[in-house]
Amino acid sequence: MIRLLHARLVRLRRDGADRGVALASVIGLGAVLLLLSVTMASVAVSGTVKARDDSDFNAAIAAAYAGVEDYQSKLANNNAYSQYGARVTAFSTGSTFTGTDGNLAFGKGTAGSWQTVGDGTGASYRYEVDNSKYSTAGTLRIRSTGRVGDTTRSVVADLKQDGFLDYVYFTDYEISDPVLSSTSCSPKYEWAVTDRPSCTTIQFSATDVIDGPMHTNDTMRVCGGTQFKGATTTSSTRSNRYVAVTGTNCTGTPSFGGQSKPAYAQAITMPQTNEAMRQETRTDLKTTTVPNPGCLYTGPTRITFKSAGTMNVYSPYTKATQIESDPSKGTAPAMCGTPGDGGKGGTLGSVGGQDVTVPANNLVYVQDVPASSTDVNYWSGKPTNFSCRNADDSAAGNGLGFPAKDEVNATYSCTAGDVFVQGTLQGNVTVAAQNFVYVTGDVKYSDVSKDMLGLVGTNAVYVYNPVKNYGTSKNPDIGLIDRTKSNRVVQAAILSVSHTFTVQNYAADSGKPKGTLQVLGSISQKFRGPVATSGNGDSGYTKAYVYDPRMRYTAPPKFLSPVSTSYGITQVVESKTAVAASGKELVP
Repeated sequence: MIRLLHARLVRLRRDGADRGVALASVIGLGAVLLLLSVTMASVAVSGTVKARDDSDFNAAIAAAYAGVEDYQSKLANNNAYSQYGARVTAFSTGSTFTGTDGNLAFGKGTAGSWQTVGDGTGASYRYEVDNSKYSTAGTLRIRSTGRVGDTTRSVVADLKQDGFLDYVYFTDYEISDPVLSSTSCSPKYEWAVTDRPSCTTIQFSATDVIDGPMHTNDTMRVCGGTQFKGATTTSSTRSNRYVAVTGTNCTGTPSFGGQSKPAYAQAITMPQTNEAMRQETRTDLKTTTVPNPGCLYTGPTRITFKSAGTMNVYSPYTKATQIESDPSKGTAPAMCGTPGDGGKGGTLGSVGGQDVTVPANNLVYVQDVPASSTDVNYWSGKPTNFSCRNADDSAAGNGLGFPAKDEVNATYSCTAGDVFVQGTLQGNVTVAAQNFVYVTGDVKYSDVSKDMLGLVGTNAVYVYNPVKNYGTSKNPDIGLIDRTKSNRVVQAAILSVSHTFTVQNYAADSGKPKGTLQVLGSISQKFRGPVATSGNGDSGYTKAYVYDPRMRYTAPPKFLSPVSTSYGITQVVESKTAVAASGKELVP
């Protein structure tokens, strides 16, 4: 630029006549070039600043995501970690915490701590947790803010335990329940042994439709064109992942979520019992463990849901509906009903039962009659106006109408924690039984977008399907009491912890199939439960299992989880920045 000005001045000296005009021209040109030079320098400096700002902006959101991943990791290593946190803003309203466990990411305010990412960039994060729905729906929310330099950005993530409810159909072993089938089968995974003597492997039929994600820890047997419409996984190490069954009725080609075979996934471990659910009716635990106790019923119990948000409960043995660790102590709050039979009806022990409001976002647990005389729910005799007889008082029964009139080939305990369920539910509740769960009629939602039900049995979950003898004692002719061709609807998340989900007497009335078993929700079981027979003389129900997509991000209240679990993110979005770089909270 200087050389250019020098050349211009030399030319101007040679031309004296235009010296004044030329001088003005040179000054003007110099000013333009100087301005241009300053502008270029300014652009270069601002470009450097802009690049640094862009880098910090991107790194801050990465740090926020690192905070979410850190919290996920802590949950995976400690299933009780949801109890830790710090109430900073309205985001944690309704949450209860026992402390911070020394976690720097729970810092708050300008003097509060931040957790460094540890990648050498100087990035850090802090987060807030909302655990207000953890005890009921098993879900958590976290708002994580990442910080780099003077830049902060925030994300909000919803987390849910990975487990049984991720599938419309989950099975541990693809064999009949050895106890219910009275066999000497020793349960083992097909892919882990060369033979399973005395075990009966159950297959999927050509007409079965599984509409949703499915997983088995075992190797499935598939007859013909079964349609698995969702992601289908197995823990089988077989190269083909499944066994294709051949035969006359095995026509068509199966589809595994659009793939030619199931994908591999790690096994899911079942708990031994659902006893952990019983503690949800205790009143002496810390509010972080059981903030809202549910209802405990004792002995055989019948529950009929009504569409108006109530349920009729008949539970003759029940005394205390909420308990403490000391078995001699318990209470009977009005929300669970009035125990006993006062002779005027309208109580839990009266023949017609009692109508109570469905416990909101809570659990109902039905236990065996305690054997210990020190237990608050112990009985030395029988309840008032109650006898262990069947429906027409002609034989032994459980006093609740089971066995039905003329029903054969079935026994029902008079003191076991069995629950008999039917009706239309309005609300959100889980019903769990220490023994069996019987679905005695359709179980439906009043509103499929709002209502949610869990059914959990330590033993089998049965679709009630009784039989009678149409012949004589010498020449029996056993067939279904209800021989109409009809469907059964069950809208619920179903879990049999130690046994199976099955249809009673599914093989009865060969050649006269019953209809379709329509399940909306999720089915999880220790063993495969048969619901029909196929081949020469079909019977029972055809499966029509549809996944309830809401279970991807929520669960029935206090539903049981696997022995070990991780937490998956169901949704994550960037939110309004919650914390400034100084640590000051920017939102209420």
